[in-house]
Amino acid sequence: MEFAVRRHHLIEEAKAELDIAYEEVKRAEQEIMKLEALYNEKSKTLNGDGSALQALMSEKEQQQDNFEIDELYNLQRTAIERFAQISSVFTIVHSVDCASIAADLIRQILFRAEDARARRVDIDRAIRSFAVNLRAYSVEDSSIENDHKVRESWAGIEALLKEIGRTGKSDTE
Repeated sequence: MEFAVRRHHLIEEAKAELDIAYEEVKRAEQEIMKLEALYNEKSKTLNGDGSALQALMSEKEQQQDNFEIDELYNLQRTAIERFAQISSVFTIVHSVDCASIAADLIRQILFRAEDARARRVDIDRAIRSFAVNLRAYSVEDSSIENDHKVRESWAGIEALLKEIGRTGKSDTE
């Protein structure tokens, strides 16, 4: 019996985004650590001169700000959240046989109860479309057309998440 290997481009792209974000954070952190070491060495030569140390500290902080590490951390967190969401919904769709059960589980993971009440019809429609399209791609035909349907239906879910403020920032913000 021959099995076709179905590539899930959506999840591969989310993983690639996560890898890129991680590498950018890692690169910036390494540069900041180098800068910190350089300024520690420079501060030793100032022999406790308070005003010179203050000027050196200000210069170092300005250069560190140029790395925009907080923005990189936010991008990384967003990439982590997106990859986790996509991984979770792929797991759900592939682990249950019933589209309605898959839709219920996806709704519980991605949306809060108050989100679901406010936009119930739109959310259910988007989730069901995604589950049906992913199942069709995974089980029936891994065609370009079905891949496009998976991407399109996932984009609909992401649009709903964005509309209700659940994408690109943590729940605590």
